[in-house]
Amino acid sequence: MTNSNYRLLPARDEYVQVSIYLNRVHLDGYTPDRAIAQLIEMGYAPTLQYQWNPKRNEFDLFALIHDRPIADSLMDKQACDALWAAFNQSSLYVIGCEAAQNSNWLAARSFDDPRRHATPEEIEPLEANASAAA
Repeated sequence: MTNSNYRLLPARDEYVQVSIYLNRVHLDGYTPDRAIAQLIEMGYAPTLQYQWNPKRNEFDLFALIHDRPIADSLMDKQACDALWAAFNQSSLYVIGCEAAQNSNWLAARSFDDPRRHATPEEIEPLEANASAAA
């Protein structure tokens, strides 16, 4: 049984959610441990979150560093520039909207990720998320 408090959920409506995709930090020259240490050095307090990846039959691990209403977001241009300078290939920046409240969501890693432009019918439902939402 999994604890849903640690599952990466869609950003709430009008929230900014920023996380670092720990499975990909090697593309930015980090180990997962060093990436977490770098985030702490940058002033963040990361919390570990997961998302089940059915294609690879394994978990994707994220360091969630920001989840706040847009009006209260601390992710200004300076903060974003510093984050992307350090984590260009592994950052995930999400702005929540009503459509994101789908329990079968799957985060796109980058602007090139084909899921970014996919319709809901083209995205394979995630069994772990669907059963947890029930």
